Amino acid sequence: MREDKSDTLEDLRGELNSVTAEIVTLLRRRLELCRRVQSAKQAAGAPTLDLAREEEIVSKLIGEGDSTQNRILVRLLREIISACRSIQSESVIAVPHAMRSHCMEAARTVFGSSCSFSLTGGVEDAFSSVELGSAHFSIAPYEGTAHGAYPYTLDALIESELRIMGEVVLPVEYHLVSAEQSLSSIRVVVGDVEAIWACQRFLAANLPSVKIVNSPNQPVTRKRGWAYLLGTREAEDSGLNTLALGVQDDRDNATRFVVVGKRGGFNVNLKGNLPYKTTLAFTAPNRPGVLAEILADFGSRGINLTMIGSRPLRKKKWEYAFIIDLDVTEDNPSFQDALEHVRRKTTMLRVLGSYPTLTSDRLKISMGK
Repeated sequence: MREDKSDTLEDLRGELNSVTAEIVTLLRRRLELCRRVQSAKQAAGAPTLDLAREEEIVSKLIGEGDSTQNRILVRLLREIISACRSIQSESVIAVPHAMRSHCMEAARTVFGSSCSFSLTGGVEDAFSSVELGSAHFSIAPYEGTAHGAYPYTLDALIESELRIMGEVVLPVEYHLVSAEQSLSSIRVVVGDVEAIWACQRFLAANLPSVKIVNSPNQPVTRKRGWAYLLGTREAEDSGLNTLALGVQDDRDNATRFVVVGKRGGFNVNLKGNLPYKTTLAFTAPNRPGVLAEILADFGSRGINLTMIGSRPLRKKKWEYAFIIDLDVTEDNPSFQDALEHVRRKTTMLRVLGSYPTLTSDRLKISMGK
């Protein structure tokens, strides 16, 4: 684009109009290509969604860097991909009430806005929606820097037959929004249990006398005297005044969210250059050293362990299932060799998914509306 200090506003607007017309022409072409891609997929019996391919498109076009411009471009590209995907197949995403605001943000980061979002009860309810066919995919908080692994998500993964198909890491920020203009006018603060827990010090220091309402499904309204603890996207979309930014106690808090779907309901592509993880669930006999032996089967083959969690089995008292994350793809020969050794030491062993880490498009929220 040329730069000339003598350009008038009319000149610049004319150039913008020309660029916009080019963009629209290219978008029409892309939409038509997506219709043809869908016909080819239907003929081949291939699923519509391929998160790894979508991520490779974004990462190749944007390149590296964490600038505001790059994040804006990531969001725009994801929305274009989402709109094109909706031509092929409209997706319903089950969103649990646990960390609802951030789950919704994570879902929109992964899938874009051109799909339907179905708010459910807990994580198990969201996963059940996918298993029963009322939703195509779901998303849930998996591991946080403040909490560690989220137990209700581990339970749901152990009990479910769904597969992890991707993950995205988001900063966990909360903002206080209201129709009011100042903190002194606030009488009630509404948030889900995670939001209230994460913002205790701010609430105690700045709003010690207000009523705190724990309500994950409370609609955001312009009710006088009410304020809401919301994540970044929901705060942006609320249309309310932002009374305080980043009111969470832990400024560096972040959470991994996992995307799940039915086996065969999405394309598994492990051949790209993206960062991948593989997650396993297993149970083992109660004998000395068995867990160390299992972990050593991976470590001795150069496979890095990034997370380990355990959950009590619901039908067997004092017995536990373990979930581990590994920096490896499921088709890696070293992993397959380790898996054969581990299988002999376990009473239950399941690969919960081998999946890419997706790029966040997080943008900073501005003070005010």
